[in-house]
Amino acid sequence: MDPADLEAAGRLLSDDPEGWKRPLARLLGPLHPDGPRESLDPRGVDRWHSGAREVPAWVGPALARLLEAHASALEAEAAAARAVAARIAG
Repeated sequence: MDPADLEAAGRLLSDDPEGWKRPLARLLGPLHPDGPRESLDPRGVDRWHSGAREVPAWVGPALARLLEAHASALEAEAAAARAVAARIAG
């Protein structure tokens, strides 16, 4: 995984696209292969993004799962919005 994909995933998964590193560290913490934790150290995410450290192999599959879950939630929200819009429109 390259830093650009890491950033793209972080921005998509964060409520604050400018401050995505800390939320991404929190999302990845429970998925750590050595056991769940509240959060990863956000400095690690920063090092991955800067290229100072390689993104660990487990992060790509974990982000793919998080992105799929996020996309499903957005699809459900979009369906609900369309249903309400249809009721309002009559």
